[in-house]
Amino acid sequence: MNTITPSALKKAIKGKKVLIDTNIIIYLTDSVKPYEHLSRLVFNLIEAGEVYGLFSAVSIAEVMQGPLKKGLNDKAADVKKYLLNFPNSFCQMIDSEVLEQIGINNQIKWQKLRTIDSLIVASALNNSADKIVSNDLHFKKALPKDQIVYFDRT
Repeated sequence: MNTITPSALKKAIKGKKVLIDTNIIIYLTDSVKPYEHLSRLVFNLIEAGEVYGLFSAVSIAEVMQGPLKKGLNDKAADVKKYLLNFPNSFCQMIDSEVLEQIGINNQIKWQKLRTIDSLIVASALNNSADKIVSNDLHFKKALPKDQIVYFDRT
């Protein structure tokens, strides 16, 4: 698998406000190879204050579902607490301001996004995020190339 290099990833997001998509969080929490080290780099840069991180409440709920499906309610609560309290970051709740963003930006191919993904993208737009870090093929098909940082180089 051909992935973005750590140096290219760092260059793409350093000094920027970036929305972190669900899959990027899961790569870290579940140690998913070959992406774990790239996700760790993103989180390290946020923690160090070199990147400002943005999470959608939708992504946090999605990440919590993995442990909840296994009956690991305490682990789900720990993941939520970890993300909501992560330094140099903000969690965007879904509200009417986020909903107003859906369909507004004509550069985004909204019809290529799943409903849940449109809420995540709208969270980024509502916060004027510079980039979205995702490895979701729907995002890659829907977002302009200059707005997404994708882990796979294919």
